[in-house]
Amino acid sequence: MKNHCKITSIVLVLFLCVSMQVLNAQDDFAMRDKMKSFKKIMLMEKLNMNEEQSIKFFARYQQQEEFIKKAYNDLDLALKNLDDLQQSGKGDYEKAIQQVFDKDFAMRKAVIDRMKAMKGILSDKQYAQYILMEHRLLDNLQKMMKKRQKK
Repeated sequence: MKNHCKITSIVLVLFLCVSMQVLNAQDDFAMRDKMKSFKKIMLMEKLNMNEEQSIKFFARYQQQEEFIKKAYNDLDLALKNLDDLQQSGKGDYEKAIQQVFDKDFAMRKAVIDRMKAMKGILSDKQYAQYILMEHRLLDNLQKMMKKRQKK
């Protein structure tokens, strides 16, 4: 019986180790999707929306998310262009850097626009809670990503 428990424990530990490696190997998109799902669950719980609010909120949220995704992709492309320019050592750095700044600003504006778009759906108290959650969640995600990068 004790040997069976030891074997089960060893198998469980090995399974957890392999699972952790698989989780660490996931690409950023899969991790982002999981974080987005977690965020939506948190929003539903903390904002305590009624059914009508919830439907309107997430429809608008998803619409705004598409704008953010496009802005993020544009920023990513501008960063790639700057990286390529830096690697080749040839080209107009000033123009490429300005593009990165412009795309970064557009992405940040898209995030703020999403927050503003929720005002008409939520009560003042819910809206205040939503704004706090957005900012705190972004801060916490950035801290988590920095910790992950250090590993």
